[in-house]
Amino acid sequence: MYRNIGPAGTDMITGLYSASADSIPILCITGQAPRARLHKEDFQAVDIESIAKPVTKWATTVLEPAQVPRAFQKAFHIMRSGRPGPVLIDLPLDVQLAEIEFDIDTYEPLDAYKPSASREQIEKALDMLSAAEKPVIVSGGGVINAGASDLLQQFAEITGVPVIPTLMGWGSIPDDHELMAGMVGLQTAHRYGNETLLDSDFVFGVGNRFANRHTGSLDVYTQGRKFVHIDIEPTQIGRVFCPDLGIVSDAKAALELMVEVAKERAAKDLLPDRAHWVGTCQQRKATMLRKTHFTDTPIKPMRVYEEMNKAFGPETCYVSTIGYRKSRRLSSSMFINQDIGLTADRQGH
Repeated sequence: MYRNIGPAGTDMITGLYSASADSIPILCITGQAPRARLHKEDFQAVDIESIAKPVTKWATTVLEPAQVPRAFQKAFHIMRSGRPGPVLIDLPLDVQLAEIEFDIDTYEPLDAYKPSASREQIEKALDMLSAAEKPVIVSGGGVINAGASDLLQQFAEITGVPVIPTLMGWGSIPDDHELMAGMVGLQTAHRYGNETLLDSDFVFGVGNRFANRHTGSLDVYTQGRKFVHIDIEPTQIGRVFCPDLGIVSDAKAALELMVEVAKERAAKDLLPDRAHWVGTCQQRKATMLRKTHFTDTPIKPMRVYEEMNKAFGPETCYVSTIGYRKSRRLSSSMFINQDIGLTADRQGH
């Protein structure tokens, strides 16, 4: 994605932060005052490079016209390598207008870097999975970014392990799949999903961040269970809490190995039978539902969404705005996702 937003460009900071948090690769191009006017409090001549650095993977102001091609080459390399994210290139006006020598025929882009899990790491992770009695898979946005949803679903089916997607990983397994165990957290939760997570003894996180909207209280979330965490970004491993096993890998690369190893073990009848555990999760999913059919006047929001769900198909997306209606939006989302949060569930609310 490209964006030219004129001098200063401070209106992009919130968007850059959101892109960074959600692992979205964005190239943001901002205009700047001429180089001679920098640091002289010229009109809209702010140091956007310094402002943007905390919310981007890389931000730079190009001060020499001849360095523009390499700046863009580096930007595309950084934004696509490892965990995707936003970058910003700030171009002073006189740099934009300058002419340089550049041979497009010999230009070569830099290959994006994506780490891959080793066979030994995946073997150990599956050993831990096999030793667990009530495991769950937490599928994050990294699975979708890597185009690995089919592999995630295949791995879950081979091992018979229920899947709990995060908000960014929602859609990595169909909502009506028997192994879809619901979502958990503070605002994006199903009651049955919370109960399944709290009843589990092992969490296999793939491409997720263990963000606080998903975990709620860490003491409750981590109590009594072991964790394997696979993520493309090394600094995500152990950032929120220390897993029992951390693996730095692109989600697709890891899942390809996970499926391969799981198939080998299934052929040798080395995978535990998870039928009872899956049945328990399905029972929760069928019974621990929030009431939606209200006949009160005035009409409750829950009834409105119930009728909307009847009228539209499962592929329909509902979008609400923020700002003035933010409190109403959060209230509705808490209803739609049948939430109360891990902490509240554990305390009996």
